[in-house]
Amino acid sequence: MSEQLGSRTDRVSIGELLDGLGRASLGLGLMVPSLLAMIPLPGPFGVLFGTMIGAIAVQVMMGETRLRLPRFLAGRTVPPAAVGTALRRFATPLQWAERLSTPRRLLPLTGRVARVVLAAPLLIMAMMLALPIPLGNGLPAIAVIVFALGFMERDGLAILAALGLCVVALVWTVALILFGAEIFGWLLSFLG
Repeated sequence: MSEQLGSRTDRVSIGELLDGLGRASLGLGLMVPSLLAMIPLPGPFGVLFGTMIGAIAVQVMMGETRLRLPRFLAGRTVPPAAVGTALRRFATPLQWAERLSTPRRLLPLTGRVARVVLAAPLLIMAMMLALPIPLGNGLPAIAVIVFALGFMERDGLAILAALGLCVVALVWTVALILFGAEIFGWLLSFLG
């Protein structure tokens, strides 16, 4: 795909890119905002990334196998050079993830019915990402990244790992809500 884009001089629509990704578009759609959510940015970015993941989770719940964008977004274009740069930057982490996963392992956990059921924990992680809690984005974002890898590679063991991470993230978020001031104070005293 990157060779085709490199030879083009016209702009590429986001819809064309997603069509080229096929089934992997859902996983990549989950992965990108999750990776961005792990960057400690000031402002309401957690709400933005959580909303994006929530919208994709709703599509998963509806049985979609490919990421669908609104027409106004799918029609937006980007220069082929920018697409090539993005593909090169994502290539290394995706190759690393492919080495860790085994496609078609525990396949029933990656099928259409399983994905519809798995949309519920994805929605919960999206809501947790949207909460304005210091130190609260990391674990939910990691859980969604592992879900994304499981979807892209059709690796049921990755899905099980993601479910385990969801439980850990949920416990961590509840602890931050209930005991956030004490945990934050302890971390400050530990670090300084």
